[in-house]
Amino acid sequence: MQKIRILDQEFEVRVNKKKVKSLRLRIKEKNILEITTPWLTPKLFIEKFIFDNSSWIVHHNQKIKNKKNIRDLKSLEVLNEKYEVEIKKGLGDSLVIIDNKIFVNYKDEENVGDIFDKKMRNLAGKLIKEKTLELAKKYNLKYERVGIKNQSSRFGSCSFGGNLNFNWQIILFPKDKFEHVILHELTHLTVKNHSKDFWRQLAEYDKNWRENNIWLKKEGTKRFIV
Repeated sequence: MQKIRILDQEFEVRVNKKKVKSLRLRIKEKNILEITTPWLTPKLFIEKFIFDNSSWIVHHNQKIKNKKNIRDLKSLEVLNEKYEVEIKKGLGDSLVIIDNKIFVNYKDEENVGDIFDKKMRNLAGKLIKEKTLELAKKYNLKYERVGIKNQSSRFGSCSFGGNLNFNWQIILFPKDKFEHVILHELTHLTVKNHSKDFWRQLAEYDKNWRENNIWLKKEGTKRFIV
């Protein structure tokens, strides 16, 4: 780990070297950058990559709220359904959901966030893909595939090729806001920008799109836990 200053803000940089073809950038938490690079990428090349993306980094970093300590989590709402959360030290890392209780065991307390990210992402993927398919059929829309990610300040995206990506943590939103995010990206299948045509089309799918959009801007990232 190292410290770096970007436009007068100090960031912690975590570099992960993996078998990938290109550099990837993620704001893991407020003022914490995670860079994934090919194994032999020179340090100077990584620093240039960060510098070239400095405006994007600062812009999106400002959107991120400081998260509460996840180890203090006592309850969690998933699509309006409340779950009790019990987190304790164990012999290994695990997350199990039984009825309306989430049991988390960790070997190293620093891994609690990663446990939630990995295990809850699997559950989220199932819920998001089912709802996306349901809504796409309802409005006769066609997409290529659905990807599930974890992004610090984005809820979803739609590529020009019709691939949809969603932040798994949208399952922590109320049901209507959750569906709004999916409908927003489905609308981009036919209108790629945020023109008047886009909002007019979205309004046909979601009558409360304006209120839902305002809620997302004010409250969305506050619901994120990792």
